Amino acid sequence: MNIFDYLKNESFFKPFTFKYRRIYYDCIQILIDKTKELPVLYEADAKDSITIYLKNMELQNAGKLSEGTEADSGMEEAEAGALRDKAEPGSDTAEASGGDLQAASVISLFRDCGWLLPREIGRNGEYVVNVSMDCRRIMDFLRKLTEKSGEGMMSNRIFSMYEIVRSAMDEESVRRERPYTNILVPLVDNETELKNELTDLKENISTIMKAVIAFQDINSFGQFIMKDEMLDRFFSEYFFVKNNGLIPTQISFIRNKLRALRQGEMFGKMVAECAENLQMAEDAARQRVEGDFAELVHFLSVEYEDNMELVDRRINTYYNLANTRIMLMASNGVRLESAINDFLNVVAQLPEEEQETAMEKTEGCIRIVSQKYVGYKSFEKTKRLKNEGENIGLTVAELSEEEKAAKTRELFAHAPNRYSVERVADFLKMQLGNDTEIQLKERRIRTKEEAIMYAAAVLYAGNAEFPYQIELLREVVKADIADISNMRITKKQAAKSKRKKGSLANEKK
Repeated sequence: MNIFDYLKNESFFKPFTFKYRRIYYDCIQILIDKTKELPVLYEADAKDSITIYLKNMELQNAGKLSEGTEADSGMEEAEAGALRDKAEPGSDTAEASGGDLQAASVISLFRDCGWLLPREIGRNGEYVVNVSMDCRRIMDFLRKLTEKSGEGMMSNRIFSMYEIVRSAMDEESVRRERPYTNILVPLVDNETELKNELTDLKENISTIMKAVIAFQDINSFGQFIMKDEMLDRFFSEYFFVKNNGLIPTQISFIRNKLRALRQGEMFGKMVAECAENLQMAEDAARQRVEGDFAELVHFLSVEYEDNMELVDRRINTYYNLANTRIMLMASNGVRLESAINDFLNVVAQLPEEEQETAMEKTEGCIRIVSQKYVGYKSFEKTKRLKNEGENIGLTVAELSEEEKAAKTRELFAHAPNRYSVERVADFLKMQLGNDTEIQLKERRIRTKEEAIMYAAAVLYAGNAEFPYQIELLREVVKADIADISNMRITKKQAAKSKRKKGSLANEKK
């Protein structure tokens, strides 16, 4: 249906063409906000609100209201004529049409164009101001359009579609009572808005590329990159949708569930509700519902990926264009690569002495400065993970002897010093057992670790804290791992007592 056939008022959009169109837009928004605050908006309250607005804006006389454009002169005449046609002798509107803009004239114009409903007397005998439903919806749409932030819109549309489909698959969901109104229509609306967001995405890239081409110096280009917040919002939302791992999973989930809804019993209920709400035949309603499903599936399966790839290519083009532009502005239009190549070719053909002279002079013309930057990791705070109430207590478990031995070997293998004084002393203590003295030839060396233990004992023999005395012998012990000199290992206490006994025997003699 055509919008003008629906509104049935040829003057509905006239206030937007008048001289005071900005004033009218603010005034109707004020009245809409007042109707949301008050249960009943009387005409006296509406006039007071508009009058306060006009006084605050210092727009009480025509000279201050003028915007100063030539086109406004024709609009002013049409506006005065519109007010004059509706004015009655002696009324506020007739007075306003000749000069200053008043609250009464604004309300009268709004009633004439269909923004306000005809006058209605309230319970206390005063006139009531009622904003028409068409005006309320159109003004809400215009407000959302002007206040649109552009942050997170694409991802929010996908999340909304995911939540709708997920709720529709629940047997106890209230959406299943009216599936056409609560499932299919919101899905189509979100899909339409997502298409618009992708279109804005592509158009914004073209705008950025045109702005980059227009820059003539590197200073203005740097300010554009660093100060323009639109770039950050634009690219951050795109890369969030592109790189977030949840988005492809959710789109796949939506596609699969749409096919299930299209083939299940819910499809018949959607057709019946569509025919009832839109007052159409069942065949026409079935075609409409099938068309909506086909459009949704085709967009999520084909159009979405095609649009994202197109945006990706345009972003790469933007980066390449920016890089080329920076190189051209930094080199003042000179292609440095070709100039350096020509210079090196000429220098290569010169004699050796002249080459050295040319390179020395070139060295004086070049200044290389080291540039270093602090990365985000240098001052990033470590975030502690929450356990979300889960039990983090340590479990108690008994280990078998084999597991204990394996754990012991593992700890021994990863110890920082496997051959310390304490470890070598413990090893020799285990080898001696109850004996006070042993020789290496009496023991069989099986592993490399045992051979290194004996070698470490020789190194530690001179330490005061080492409890064993090592005496190297002339013969050589041949083991499987290596050939090692025979040695006599004695506990230092036993060696001392043995020396005392020898000294006593010598004294007796």
